[in-house]
Amino acid sequence: MKLTQSQFAEICNLSEDSIGKIERCVTIPTIETLYKIAKNLKMPVENMLPSYKDKERCRNEVSDELTALLNYLRSRPSEDIKFIHELAVKIFERKNRVSL
Repeated sequence: MKLTQSQFAEICNLSEDSIGKIERCVTIPTIETLYKIAKNLKMPVENMLPSYKDKERCRNEVSDELTALLNYLRSRPSEDIKFIHELAVKIFERKNRVSL
């Protein structure tokens, strides 16, 4: 359709951030969101479901990101790692409270 993420997000009544996260395999869309996207792409929702190849690509991307993070953390002192861990826990706890 040659739309920007922003344009497509507006058509689907979703945020641009949500569309980007779905494209990057950061989040998994709900069934409702899949139906919205499929409707606006004028295609069957079945075409929106990931193939084995898509799942493997997402898994590899996450694995690469975790490996990079682990490699970085290995270069940091233990007090930095503890601080980063505490910070991450607080961020995810806050995110969970906001989404409830």
